[in-house]
Amino acid sequence: MTDYSKTFCPYPWIHIMTQPSSTVNICCVASGQIKKDDGSILMLNKGDDISTVWNNNHYREIRKQMIEGDRVDGCQPCYELEDLGIPSYRENYIEDWMGFHRNADQIKKIVDKSIVNDYVVEEAPQYLDFRLGTLCNLRCRMCQSQNSSAIYKELQDEELYTEEERQFVVDTSHWGDFSDYTQPWFDDPSFLATVEGWLPNVNRLYFTGGEPTIIQRVYWILNKCVELGIAKDIDLVFNSNMTNIQPRFLDLIAKFRSVLMCLSVDGYSTTNDYIRSGSTWSVIDKHIKEYASSDVVGNILFSPVIQIYNILSITDLLDYAEEISNESGRRIDISFLLNNYPKCLDIRNLPQNIRDVAVQRLEDWSITSKYFDADERNKQTVLGLIKALKENYNDDSEVQMQIFKQYTELLDNKREQSLKASCPDLYKLLDW
Repeated sequence: MTDYSKTFCPYPWIHIMTQPSSTVNICCVASGQIKKDDGSILMLNKGDDISTVWNNNHYREIRKQMIEGDRVDGCQPCYELEDLGIPSYRENYIEDWMGFHRNADQIKKIVDKSIVNDYVVEEAPQYLDFRLGTLCNLRCRMCQSQNSSAIYKELQDEELYTEEERQFVVDTSHWGDFSDYTQPWFDDPSFLATVEGWLPNVNRLYFTGGEPTIIQRVYWILNKCVELGIAKDIDLVFNSNMTNIQPRFLDLIAKFRSVLMCLSVDGYSTTNDYIRSGSTWSVIDKHIKEYASSDVVGNILFSPVIQIYNILSITDLLDYAEEISNESGRRIDISFLLNNYPKCLDIRNLPQNIRDVAVQRLEDWSITSKYFDADERNKQTVLGLIKALKENYNDDSEVQMQIFKQYTELLDNKREQSLKASCPDLYKLLDW
């Protein structure tokens, strides 16, 4: 079998992903968690075994649905991008793993063999995507304590937040859940033993967090690969907020086959510092340029979360990315992630006047840009965003914009920030 359905994705055949909160997901953009055979959510911090995921009922059912062309519950983010004409993660994964990857033929055989074997995959995962806990040094406005220990610590401060204010933030941006996810489930001996057993079959490792460059178990896994003599055969992918570069990190990643650095940067200069509270643009700029000129890091990918805060200034970040490419001679890619939660930050809530300005700026930019206009995938990403602004609206947008105002003013007050100072064009058009 060589042609797969329109919902097919190679990940369930090659990939395991852990969330900082200890659940296991289909991938980093999918919603929902992998369930155990009894129907409950698998939780590593409750003693569940990650090795049971690989061929359990839920994971095999996902494989079956993808082969039969059914839309998989949880994969809506990719379907939404495709409906807008934006290259989706699913499409990129297919191109990456079943087109260019050195194991493409082997992966196709694994998929085909599973179809006649009740969707059981006998081979161990080739790709581990690990978020080993919530340790993070930033408090991003579209994030929550399930992914950031800094946000959890902030909301615990009874001198900073009243109970009513805390509950508003939790209800708005935490799925209503303010649990303590700081437990070190990633230190469990059975988890580590499973990971060590999988490593010889792995050819790609992806780390984010939290912030992966400050998470100690990331270093444990990297060192384990070096000890096993397999580092030279493994590609690394990091998603980092660019606030931290440690010499031991650079020394370690230099031992691997290749390194892709995904930049969790959501705007240029003050816009990024505003969205990603705790960051300092001068430091981030310095680190990005160091990576761009490094012999250790290979490709660089800017992966901004598109949201109300950056919609009018995202072209500034695109100009910056193009500048980095021109200065370094290095390939730079862009991959937009459309924010859909917290819902109040979703660009589909925007009033028409702000949409019109955002569209005009993106269209003007696309005319003048040389680097990205020459790259079809990057070009389609920008055109898809323009289409979303022109065509997509939330039914409750007026209500969400009121929540956006309340959410923004509350965080501005607690973090001593200012939307007016950081995003002046947006502030003016919001007419607050």
